Amino acid sequence: MSTGSSDEDLRETLLEHSDHRAVRNVFQAHVGGGEADLTDLLETMRATDGVVALVAQDGAADVYARWNGTRFEHLSVWPPWTITNYDHTDRADLERFLDGKANVRPTLHDATPFASPTTVGSLQRFWP
Repeated sequence: MSTGSSDEDLRETLLEHSDHRAVRNVFQAHVGGGEADLTDLLETMRATDGVVALVAQDGAADVYARWNGTRFEHLSVWPPWTITNYDHTDRADLERFLDGKANVRPTLHDATPFASPTTVGSLQRFWP
């Protein structure tokens, strides 16, 4: 479940919030010593107040999900940097949306397009 870049920062963030069972499960999975399910990953976003986000693959698209403090949001970005899906939702709907996506894993919010509104605003939008 390791993400490579910012790996140490992600580990530190997970340790800082390890009083939550879900975060402990995600930490153990991240370091290779356990498993975390989608429910644990979503709860970790909320428990870390959005510092931890998720990234997954849907075909060629990168799918990013975050907790913004009041709701869950997800964004799909297809090469070359075209937004094809953005929505805000509740936990159950986000879990259904991410179920079946490949390689769902934690990342730091700062490593996602959500971290820079300017970047998100500059992406092309394609709404099917």
